[in-house]
Amino acid sequence: MLIKSTKKGTTRRSFLRGFGTCLSLPFLEYFMPSVAMAATAKRVLYVYLPNGAQWKPNVTGSGFSLDHPLSDLQSVRDYVTVISGLQLGPAKSTINGDHSRALTAFLSGQTPQFPGPNVSTTIDITLAKTLSAGSRVSNLCLAGEEHAAAESGYTADYQACLSWLGGASPNPRDVDPAVVFDRIFGAGSDTEREGQRANREAMGRSVLDAVLAEAQSLNKVLGSSDRARLQEYLQSVRELESRMSKAPDKTCEIGQRPYSASYEQRIQQFYDLIFHAFQCGVTQVATFLLACESTNQSYDFIGLPSSHHDISHDSSADGYAKIARIVAWQVKQFANFCQRMQAAQDASGNLLDSSILMLGGGVADGARHTHDNVPVLLAGHGGGAIRGGQHLNFEGSPFCNLHLTMANALGVSMSKFGDSNGTLSLG
Repeated sequence: MLIKSTKKGTTRRSFLRGFGTCLSLPFLEYFMPSVAMAATAKRVLYVYLPNGAQWKPNVTGSGFSLDHPLSDLQSVRDYVTVISGLQLGPAKSTINGDHSRALTAFLSGQTPQFPGPNVSTTIDITLAKTLSAGSRVSNLCLAGEEHAAAESGYTADYQACLSWLGGASPNPRDVDPAVVFDRIFGAGSDTEREGQRANREAMGRSVLDAVLAEAQSLNKVLGSSDRARLQEYLQSVRELESRMSKAPDKTCEIGQRPYSASYEQRIQQFYDLIFHAFQCGVTQVATFLLACESTNQSYDFIGLPSSHHDISHDSSADGYAKIARIVAWQVKQFANFCQRMQAAQDASGNLLDSSILMLGGGVADGARHTHDNVPVLLAGHGGGAIRGGQHLNFEGSPFCNLHLTMANALGVSMSKFGDSNGTLSLG
């Protein structure tokens, strides 16, 4: 059954349903004027870089250069705001455990309780209550790897969980793109979606096969531009599903959850899934932990087979150069995502116009575990609240001032968050 907005309707989005599938549709002119509601939708994504990252734009203002490791952002330069000088104060302490405090303080604005777990509700969960009200999924909480080791007596959750519901409850993380795919494109509860997925696989049917009849019916009433847009969207879903079905599963011991792809592929698949979720209004809020803090992830696919954490502790020129290569790869994946957001039309322009995408981390110098001048940049205009195309330096300001500023830009009025003492001028 096609659920659509009529000329007098108030439905935010339209869906194709069939065989246990609920496939949200992208912006289509056919559903005007109800898309006026979608025009007010704002999206926010937090992407976390583990083990430290550094970049040093040459000047402040609009004349800055996007040099290595940020050079791949040049294609979306007008949407990029690089921010320097912010301090993640809650991550600082005289005791060991900088990685644990860095990750948990990044979105909570609070020093995590030792040994834990005990963390205040993170900003993404707070924003989701407003931004994702009425959406099928409140928020996506994605992680590039599942397991983390405990650090200096802190609970291991502090190195593995970016998003927290509050207290001792981390936001449940999804580490398998196939599971997230079913969450986005399946209908019903988690248990029902899993059963539907199994039934589809048993019958050799894909997500698009399940809604094909409805898609063909809708296509008959669409204008030429909408038909082209729908075809492009359905093809992108088909390609994503195909890539995921071809990804080899790891052979794991009983009790371990198998990944659906190599690390490199998994990161790319998660960005694909976030894009589809944002494009179709499945959710407006997502967090993406690229890897756990202190991760030993290998970047052999870019010629760096050693442990990421070990490399981050090499304070030689060669060590910093290797970290920059890792960061450059991470930035490239983020930049590719930004390009897709810019190319996708929405009622108010494109998805990057109405979104704020954060890329950053709670550690600056990984060899020294510093939390001053933490690496952070934004992409997107946030509906006009952020000018973009600039490098700003707020020397000594609390990192939580940025959270406060972003919340207000996204239409969620807040006067205080964490250790904030004001807002930042990003316009």
